[in-house]
Amino acid sequence: MKMGTTERSYNSVIAYAVDPNFDRKTITVDLAVEVQPGSCITSAGTTYVSGDDCLLVLSHHRAADDAHVIVADRGVYIKQDTIIDVMGATAGANAVAALTKTGAIRTSAPDAE
Repeated sequence: MKMGTTERSYNSVIAYAVDPNFDRKTITVDLAVEVQPGSCITSAGTTYVSGDDCLLVLSHHRAADDAHVIVADRGVYIKQDTIIDVMGATAGANAVAALTKTGAIRTSAPDAE
């Protein structure tokens, strides 16, 4: 019997944060799409597809002008499986590569089944 599903949260995306003061930041953006933790957007507020302009969303937010969205900043280990589940295989893999390119954000080992 299925009891229900739980919405994604910060803990669904972040495996470990080195410093809770610098693990996230709030940006103000004209958000074109509804987002949830694990979604990736560009700095323009559109859905991430490919390229280096990628922000990892850590909060729920509906599409809106001047939306305050919490995104990952630095010193965190992310759960790449969650990003791939939310974004899809291709965009998720591109997002993980873009997020980890500078080394400020790193990936944790995938969960064992």
